[in-house]
Amino acid sequence: MLSTDKIVKNTTKYFETATANDSMNEQLMEFLGNDFIQAPASTHKNLNNAFEGGLVFHLLTVTKYAVIFNKALPEEDQVPPQSLIKVCLLHQIGKFDMYKPCESDWHIKQGKMYDFKNETTSMRVGEKSLYLAMQYGIKFTNDEAAAIRNYDKLEDKMATYHNSMLGELLKTANIFAIKNEQKNTNK
Repeated sequence: MLSTDKIVKNTTKYFETATANDSMNEQLMEFLGNDFIQAPASTHKNLNNAFEGGLVFHLLTVTKYAVIFNKALPEEDQVPPQSLIKVCLLHQIGKFDMYKPCESDWHIKQGKMYDFKNETTSMRVGEKSLYLAMQYGIKFTNDEAAAIRNYDKLEDKMATYHNSMLGELLKTANIFAIKNEQKNTNK
C-alpha cells in the first residue's frame, strides 16, 4: 500500500523523467490520466504491486534496475540511457485501464485485489503499450519498439533468441523488479 504522498511523489518523478527522456508528451499524459496514476501493476497480493499506484511504482523500479545493470556492462555493450529509460517507463502503460477493484469479499480475503475489466482491448501488454505511445506521438527506434513489443513474449522463440541488448535489459530489470516487489510485499 502506498500513501497518497508517495503516489504523488512517484507520479511526479515518473512524468518528469519520462518527459526529459522523450517518453511522454501532453497528449499521452492527458490520455492516461488518473487511471494510470492509480493503476495497480497486478491483480493479486502474491504477484506484485496489487495496490493503487502500483504500476507507476513498478515502472520506476524497473527503470532503476535497468540503469544499474546497464552501467555494470562493459562500455561497448551499454545501450543509450535515454533509450533504456524510454522503454522501461513505457513498456507497461497498456495496463492503465486493465483492472477494476475486486468486489468479492471472499476473493479479497484470498489476496485478489483486482479483477480484469472485460471491455479492455485484447492485446498483450507490450503491444498495447507500444500502440498507445505511438498513437500519441511517441517515436521509437526499431530496437525500442521490439523491446517493448516483446518483453512479455517469453514463449516466443523469435522474441527470445533475436532480442537486442535493450530488450534483454528490459526483461531482466522487469524480473528483478517483480522479485524485489514480491519480497517486500510478503514481509
